[in-house]
Amino acid sequence: MISPRLTNLLLGLIALASLAHLAFALLDRPVMAETFRLDSCITEKPNQKPLAYLHVVTHSQKSVDATP
Repeated sequence: MISPRLTNLLLGLIALASLAHLAFALLDRPVMAETFRLDSCITEKPNQKPLAYLHVVTHSQKSVDATP
């Protein structure tokens, strides 16, 4: 049977890992982005200037399929 000292050490490590996980979860800020209205990016006529612009980021398929 495992000694009480080793059991306490393992329980302490579990508690420490749980507290670290909780701290990271509480400190983690959600990604905030300025919201936009898609309707203001679309115009009725091709020569009209839109009220807002939509920024689109694309990645090649190679960068998506790459494994870290």
